Amino acid sequence: MTTMELWLDADVTAYGLVGETTTWALVAAGRTLLIDCGTRDPARWLAAQGLPPAELVLHTHCQPEHTREGDRLPGVPIRVREGEVERVSDLAAWRRRSRTTWDRPEEWPVTLGREAYGIAGAITRFPPDDRLTLVSTFAPGDLIPFGPISLRVIALPAHDHAAVGFIVERDGRILAACIGDLFRHPGVLVNLYDLEHAYHQTALARMPDMLDGIAALACPLLPSTGPGMPDGARLARELSAKIRAYLTSLEWVTGTYQEPAPVAVTRLGRWEGVHPGVWQIANFGNAALFIDGAGRGLLIDPGPCDFGNPDRERDFIADLERFEREAGLRTIELMLVTHPHGDHYDLAPLVRQRYPEVRLGAMDLVASVIDAPWDHPYPALLPWYGQGRDEHVDVVLHPGQPFRWHDAVIVCEHLPGHTMAHAGYLVSWNGASIACTGDVIQNRGESSTLFFALCNDSPPGDADGCLKTFATMLRHRVDLNLGGHSSRFTSCRELYQESLTRMQHALPYLRALVFEGACARACRRPLWPQVA
Repeated sequence: MTTMELWLDADVTAYGLVGETTTWALVAAGRTLLIDCGTRDPARWLAAQGLPPAELVLHTHCQPEHTREGDRLPGVPIRVREGEVERVSDLAAWRRRSRTTWDRPEEWPVTLGREAYGIAGAITRFPPDDRLTLVSTFAPGDLIPFGPISLRVIALPAHDHAAVGFIVERDGRILAACIGDLFRHPGVLVNLYDLEHAYHQTALARMPDMLDGIAALACPLLPSTGPGMPDGARLARELSAKIRAYLTSLEWVTGTYQEPAPVAVTRLGRWEGVHPGVWQIANFGNAALFIDGAGRGLLIDPGPCDFGNPDRERDFIADLERFEREAGLRTIELMLVTHPHGDHYDLAPLVRQRYPEVRLGAMDLVASVIDAPWDHPYPALLPWYGQGRDEHVDVVLHPGQPFRWHDAVIVCEHLPGHTMAHAGYLVSWNGASIACTGDVIQNRGESSTLFFALCNDSPPGDADGCLKTFATMLRHRVDLNLGGHSSRFTSCRELYQESLTRMQHALPYLRALVFEGACARACRRPLWPQVA
């Protein structure tokens, strides 16, 4: 760790302890105020610098790497934004509220997976390692006086929806701005994972305006990660422009791709026939059923995804009964799961009950997460995400190794991008090659660009994430792609290539936003809770 010093005014100086994160001491007329605390022993650091002991601690946001003081500043008040007291001082309450039960899954389209301390069952907002004491609150718009200076609280809802900044003022003059993790030197984002505010959604779109507002302050910036930025206004404007360039890059297309015509279908209840012997549920669910000439069934992703339906199990049994009456189904022999999200396989036990000889299969990585989710960094706690605790994989497939099911040859491939543990299954069936790609490719004829569900651990890269997936699919001849949530398309090679080209175009713009261009590090959270 190193200490840096920024003179702000005649008797006001900022001292920064810069390490993994940064602790700022504002010393004004012989009194010390701490902004965030990346060190476990702030009193020792202050004493080593010959600075007065801290009289107050303010936090821009409350992730554990910035709230390390615990109770090691006895008698010193600690202030956090309103609504954050529970997280920093009541671990038992945090644990209760972070264990999602999701009693009303029909609310998903409204909330987009947002929860008190996480997103879609993945915890993203953690408590300090040690409980904070003497905690009180402030709110955006408050003015906090401290000796000759005042700190005006402003909302900066980027790396955390509750994050704030502090504008340091004296006699109407702005001396500096404490910006938390809004951005860091040399004008890049601290990370991407803390920008996630809902499933598949980040704060990037609203950040340019925030950065422009910070630049307009025309003052030194004191971030909570990295060194202070005396030229912060210039760096903020540059990052704002880079974010806008990245968002624009996502709209780029080659201009040569044409979307294919919709797939012709037949109807059977709430299912659609998309190829001889192949049926796909049409209710925005995930299941696809292959029925061969002998009435044997292969079911991909047994999850109709109708969690707001109180009769969902009865309706799925009615589906199977109708297939038996009208489509020649005698039994289901094999189920395959693309990825361990319960909306893709939560009704596997129901299928087992009806067809006791059925086997559950999955790619090796997917199988390991289903069998032992606690051994993997996917803390998904939603009821339909936690199904792996009750299921066992009978058949383990390996990427690139053909698996024969009667007359069909099945090849599985690792397809990351929606989550790291994600497979695709290519099935040779009645003269066609049909790819079942789950949620990583759920297009309806439109091409894709960069995407990543950060809470699912899916960083993009040249040979990782969604780029790896589309490059992998380009190695295969595919006639029909069946994706998650009732998606499908033909002209598969053309769509794969257009999508891959668009991602390759956007990736350099994304790399320009993150520290040292390291997308994997910026996207992958270093800390995941192990919740039993």
